[in-house]
Amino acid sequence: MIPEAPITMHPEFEQKLKELDLLKAEYANQWNNRQVLIEWGKPQLEALYYARIGELQIELLQLQAETYSAKRKLEMMQAAINRNEEINLPFIDLMVELEMQEQLKKIEEEISKLGKAKHLLANLNSPKRSAELRKIFREMAKELHPDINPDLPDSAKNLWNAAMKAYDDGDLESLRALRLLVCDMKNKNEEFTDENVLLTQVNLLKEGINRLLEEIENIRGQFPFTFEKQINDDAWVNEQRTSLKKEIETATEQKQQYENSISLFIQSLDL
Repeated sequence: MIPEAPITMHPEFEQKLKELDLLKAEYANQWNNRQVLIEWGKPQLEALYYARIGELQIELLQLQAETYSAKRKLEMMQAAINRNEEINLPFIDLMVELEMQEQLKKIEEEISKLGKAKHLLANLNSPKRSAELRKIFREMAKELHPDINPDLPDSAKNLWNAAMKAYDDGDLESLRALRLLVCDMKNKNEEFTDENVLLTQVNLLKEGINRLLEEIENIRGQFPFTFEKQINDDAWVNEQRTSLKKEIETATEQKQQYENSISLFIQSLDL
């Protein structure tokens, strides 16, 4: 039996296959960079921000809300007197509470963020585990990401979904196991036989990489990345904490003044 002659590829086609492989790796790398920013960098930086100065900011917000409530209560009591109306304290308290709903909602959201920040900082993966997790996920993205491999079977899509969940959960052990499964179904560049399909895939990946780079730039231009340098600067953090403590002291005094005025007002009217 005469052995079949090896299939030879046109040099330009072979070059495009190599380019496609490089683009797959670059797309997977940039996609991973974006996910690291969203799933790791952003939460951890936010956690650090709230842990270092967020607690004082929340304390100040609460005091400011209480001060505003006392001020509005005093104003409503005075307005009732000016109109020669009886002062209805339960009604005034209700009206102030309704006015404060949005502000109180904001404070609750900030308290929730602080709680999540403390939990995250207490349950961080070690740098070594985090690095391995990102490395494995980047490798798997090259083989399973639907933008890079548009014709994957359902079994591969299921693997990709499982890999994303393991990555989001920081589950290194599951990701290691999933990588072994991916090795058995790795796509080969030799599957490309149509030059037009190959060129389309190359162009799509180029566009996808540019889009990812734009998204990464946009993410880095938003909070908390706009404070990344400052929040790691002890001098800046100490300056902010000192400033917040002074504002808290001032707000506490203002709140006490309004509450004292309300007490005197009530005593004078014998309510």
